[in-house]
Amino acid sequence: MKQSIRHRRLHAFFASKVLNSLMIVIIVSLMVMPYTMTMLLPAVCGSLALILFIGYSLWLWIKKPNSIVVNYWLSNINGCFTIYFLIISAMSPTNEWWYIFPISYTIVLMFVAMVRNQDEFFEIAQG
Repeated sequence: MKQSIRHRRLHAFFASKVLNSLMIVIIVSLMVMPYTMTMLLPAVCGSLALILFIGYSLWLWIKKPNSIVVNYWLSNINGCFTIYFLIISAMSPTNEWWYIFPISYTIVLMFVAMVRNQDEFFEIAQG
């Protein structure tokens, strides 16, 4: 069954490898903030990733490139990170392993995403 995509640019926005990687960095930075005593480094990393996220989003919507790199595997993992962050934020854990696990998992995830070639060039403008 062939899937019909109604808005190709919006589909590319949600599946973009760059935006999903930046979102994972933002989530991990927000997750590390309560764990560390000095919040300067996570705040700087999260702010820089957010600025890059906004810049790439504006480039995608204003410049309107014909194709971008998408990674559906990383997009699915990004959803899991978001749900994990919401659960951790709601329950305020007392054990530091709740914070150490996603940090170490992120390092492994980014390495696997670079080595494992599941990237696709998604043609936004067909015709």
